[in-house]
Amino acid sequence: MKKMFLLAAAIILATAGFSQVRFGVQAIGSAGSASIKSEELSNFKTPMKFGFGAGIVADIPLQNNLSVRSSLNFLQKRSSAEFTGFGTDKKSTINSTLNYVELPVNLTYKVPMQGASVYFGAGPSFGYGISGKLKFQGYEATEGGVIAVNETTDAFTKEDKGGAGMKRFDISANVNAGVQFDNGLFINAGYLAGLSNLTEGDGKYKNKGILLTVGVLLP
Repeated sequence: MKKMFLLAAAIILATAGFSQVRFGVQAIGSAGSASIKSEELSNFKTPMKFGFGAGIVADIPLQNNLSVRSSLNFLQKRSSAEFTGFGTDKKSTINSTLNYVELPVNLTYKVPMQGASVYFGAGPSFGYGISGKLKFQGYEATEGGVIAVNETTDAFTKEDKGGAGMKRFDISANVNAGVQFDNGLFINAGYLAGLSNLTEGDGKYKNKGILLTVGVLLP
């Protein structure tokens, strides 16, 4: 996955050298969740958690109304999971905050209008986890009975070193739609669906979320 991330970045940089590219900046708001499966846990609820992001964006014209729009972002992917398990029917909660360097690469089609363009895009998104925390608040059955547990672990640190052992590389499918004004200002909404299982073993943890982006392309 690391090679794919670097290859995508290299393609964008190479293309930018030979195209009439517009660069800009953007801010991102996210409403994240996760797809979670586990043989040990049940009764999952995954309410959305809000995060943020920001980065630089490039719009690379191809032909007609097609372009490649990519960006390099800091993106916070947050989620919350409520469940029962660990030998007890009491409710427990895990809140995760995962911080990524994110590289979406979207093929975009623009529909020109008076004073603006409506656009639609889709493509892969490559993420690399740079930091993250998992906070567990709940209950666990022991030989002495059910005890309350409140602990925080590093998401991407290996389990034998006291962390959660989550995988750093995350590949997602990305779709969005938005409006770009003639002065370069744009706003779009998108959906990010994780394709990578970030856990080891039989369980499953995949990021997903809704993104709202506001930015500007410079002349």
